[in-house]
This record gives sequence, structure tokens and C-alpha cells, in this order.
Amino acid sequence: MLRTKLNNKIYHLNVADNFIKRAFGLMFKDIEENEGLIFYYNKRKLHIHTFFMKYPIDVIFLYNNKVVDIAKNLKPWKTYKSNVYSNAMIEVKSCNLDLNIGDKLDIENKK
Repeated sequence: MLRTKLNNKIYHLNVADNFIKRAFGLMFKDIEENEGLIFYYNKRKLHIHTFFMKYPIDVIFLYNNKVVDIAKNLKPWKTYKSNVYSNAMIEVKSCNLDLNIGDKLDIENKK
């Protein structure tokens, strides 16, 4: 498990590190307000969906831990296509993220 700070709050991030975790993401799951899911992948532009989600989510697209795109308050049953290259993505419950393009996130192992 990893952690990072968003909105002056520590978030615990589970890593989507296999096919099943990547395919299902947060579908059918409920998470705490300070939890999220992080995906790592090769540099690409992503098209994501919120099918079968129980709540709106915020999605942070990163390239080498730098914020390159943000999708805020994606409601269930919607899609979003990022037009920028990224190599990681964080999904959290929608929380009025106070992030800007270019911000750097410190992502570290949970101790």
C-alpha cells in the first residue's frame, strides 16, 4: 500500500497491480474517504469509465508523479478521455480536490 497527501489529508492507496484489479478498479466497491486506488502503466492517453460505480470519483492523471490532467466529480455511468500522456492514475471518492496541473505528488510506501 502507498500513501500520498491530497487536500492536506493523507490518502492510503491500494495498487492495482494485476489484471483483475486493473479491470475492475473501484467498480462494485466502497472505500473510505481517505482511500484510493493507483494504477501504473506505460506512457499513454487513457479513456476511462465509471460504469458500476457507487459514487462520483476524482481521477488524477500523473506523469512521473506530476499532475498532467484531472477529472473531477465523475459521476457513475460516465466516460472520460484524457488528452494528455500519463503513466499513472489515482482514483478517489470525489472530494473537491485542490490540485493544479503541474503539481507534484509525493507517493511513498506506507510505513
